[in-house]
Amino acid sequence: MSIHIYSASEQGVGAFDGGKFIEQRAISFPGEKTAVDRVGPLFYWAWGKASDVSEIGMHPHKAFEIVTYVIDGLVEHRDSLGSLETVTNGGAQVIQAGSGVYHSEAFRRAGSEAMQIWFEPHLSETVKKPATYNQYEHELFPVNQAAGTTVKEVIGGDAPIHLDADVRMYDWQIEPGAAFSYDLELGRRTAFLVIRGEGEGRVGAVGNGQDQGQGQGQDLDQERKNLFHKDFVVAHAVSEGEALHLLASNEQGLRIIAIDVPEDPGYALYRK
Repeated sequence: MSIHIYSASEQGVGAFDGGKFIEQRAISFPGEKTAVDRVGPLFYWAWGKASDVSEIGMHPHKAFEIVTYVIDGLVEHRDSLGSLETVTNGGAQVIQAGSGVYHSEAFRRAGSEAMQIWFEPHLSETVKKPATYNQYEHELFPVNQAAGTTVKEVIGGDAPIHLDADVRMYDWQIEPGAAFSYDLELGRRTAFLVIRGEGEGRVGAVGNGQDQGQGQGQDLDQERKNLFHKDFVVAHAVSEGEALHLLASNEQGLRIIAIDVPEDPGYALYRK
């Protein structure tokens, strides 16, 4: 199949600061429970929520590119470069760790919800660069609305964030009963987390959306997969001209954070 769904029970779990910050880890650390080991250069993806004001203390990173995307709340960043910054709803913090950096994160409001996502660029090249930190508020990201959907570009394309790794990242919001399609490219993988609502998903021909039922002589009902809150999904095209088709339930909308990366980035990947 070209679409694989992993429930929350198939993903890893992490905790910090005495359990005040709990993570669902779709892609986890080596030796831990995980849905998948990696998706191309995407090799760690944690989605966490703070039950109280909490902190992850100073720790090192080297060479990798680290994105913290804030769903809700207030997240503070401090690092060995001298940065002390706070970002809120819809904003992002980006560390390109280069030759090495230490940083800490603090969740300054109970209920703060964020994702931390790690990408692997060409390590032998990026490790020679100085570490950098950049921050982006929600208002800097392009947002497009059409036919019951809101598409926010977070990384790549017209977004302000561009990494050394080949990454496209989106925040998709689909209203109840609405459909949305995303064109897939051969050789790339689209991974996503359902952070709100439920619906259906499938991979099929471009232009044959969920509302069309059948296309090209196939019974597309056989390819439809139910999507539920907290599901982690990896989809890819098996032939030219295919798309990911999503349909939100009539009772709830869908909010999805999606990442599109090459299966083979063109350089050797670190063995976790």
